Amino acid sequence: MKIIHQYSTATEAVDNIFNQAITLRASDIHIDPESEYIHIRLRIDGFMEDGGLISRSLHDELIARLKILSGARTDIHAVPQDGRWRNNIHGSPYNIRISFMPTYHGENAVIRLLPAEVSSGVSFASLGFIPDHVRLIDNALKKDHGLILVTGPTGSGKTTTLHGCLSLKVGQPISIITLEDPVEYEIPGVRQIHIHQHHGVNFATGLRSALRQDPDVIMVGEIRDQETARVAIHTALTGHLVLSTLHTNSALDAIPRLIDMGVDPYLLASTLSLVIAQRLVRNICEKCNSDGCEYCRYIGYIGRSSIAEIFEVDQGMRELITRKEPVSAYYEYARSCGFRTMFDDGMEKVEWGVTTESEILDALHS
Repeated sequence: MKIIHQYSTATEAVDNIFNQAITLRASDIHIDPESEYIHIRLRIDGFMEDGGLISRSLHDELIARLKILSGARTDIHAVPQDGRWRNNIHGSPYNIRISFMPTYHGENAVIRLLPAEVSSGVSFASLGFIPDHVRLIDNALKKDHGLILVTGPTGSGKTTTLHGCLSLKVGQPISIITLEDPVEYEIPGVRQIHIHQHHGVNFATGLRSALRQDPDVIMVGEIRDQETARVAIHTALTGHLVLSTLHTNSALDAIPRLIDMGVDPYLLASTLSLVIAQRLVRNICEKCNSDGCEYCRYIGYIGRSSIAEIFEVDQGMRELITRKEPVSAYYEYARSCGFRTMFDDGMEKVEWGVTTESEILDALHS
């Protein structure tokens, strides 16, 4: 039976919804109007959970309150809108993104909660990376040029890993610029640029402009088209360290993906330095060992960590890329050099008692 929350004002409802979300470590809040109630749902550790019901009579006031907070238009209801604001919740600053969408029962809202700042002391070990992977990442970040890619589907932790890489460069006597759509985490000491597609500024045009800002390190939020891929490769080739994301299922699939985008194999071989592919899996509750307890809300899991595969491009791999060999050849060579797949990494963490086999299989095949 769903819990029905009683609120006298929209302000009270918004405050309590956010407090509940932060207490339960939710990353997203869904406010969905239905015929009789407003249904609140929370995404926690990647899974949607019920957050209770609110009286339908509060809907218009609630949506208006969220629009005022986020800078959206309160007089527009028939078309989608986006907004954002910054707020302190439980004493910690959060950047809040919100999307409004008209539905059959009225406007809904989906809210993303993001910590306002990324610590300069990010530990890749705390994110779930094994020591060998941390060493490979550190080695790639010590170079002053080249291309580092983080791959995986939406929600696999790519942005967190990418910003973790950037945070390790902060404080060095270098210039760092990011191109993001949107800016999710604020990083002190970094010039972060929000991409405005509707103003004609995409990743490719933004990257060309950023090169005139004398950067040493550039982060491109995503390589999603041929033009961005070619400009990113050219940028890495001309003495810059470039970090970006790419949607591929595995680390080695990044090579044919970029070649299919029109990147010359020889130039790719000359610039590609490291590729990280990852997924997120839920961690077994340390209090009850997955049996279910009050600490994990009787789910058996609490928190998430990454499973990953990482390969470093050496001379042997460069020769394979230049010859445009099939992916099977990349795997054969990588395996001969000690490459471990995400499945290998995941099953090792199952043995360590970090997660379960079902979590690994769900993450890799969902």
